[in-house]
Amino acid sequence: SYGAQGFSIVPRPVIGHGMVFFSTSFMKPEILAVKLNGTPEIAWRFKKQAPNMPSPLLVGDELLVIADKGVATLLDAKSGETLWTERLGGNFCSSPLIADGRIYVGNREGQTFVLAPGKEYKLLATNTLDGQIMATPAAVDGALFVRTDKALYRLEK
Repeated sequence: SYGAQGFSIVPRPVIGHGMVFFSTSFMKPEILAVKLNGTPEIAWRFKKQAPNMPSPLLVGDELLVIADKGVATLLDAKSGETLWTERLGGNFCSSPLIADGRIYVGNREGQTFVLAPGKEYKLLATNTLDGQIMATPAAVDGALFVRTDKALYRLEK
């Protein structure tokens, strides 16, 4: 249990750098980075604005975490150091996705935020669709599929 308090874990774990990164989910959510070196040990913890629902996204040496209440935080995956924290706004269930060199994440208010990967915060675009985005977008054959509670959208150049 690693001294974590949580239940009903929704976010999927991600693996990289010899560690597994996962959320303890509801009650007192935190992100744990656990070393996978035979005897698991906690490398670091992230408690401030940890998500209940969105999964973390590992891109290179950075771990992006989106809190349910719309705060995005980029962490150094190896050390747990916070690189930046920004309020996107809205409420989130869906998880961030990287596709074609961009990070996409949608909120329940129908907004999709497009971020540039990297150590500095860079919002490339904010787009709005009709309905709530609760599902994680999917990228297939150059198209981005976004499902709201009202429609399924296929977006491409």
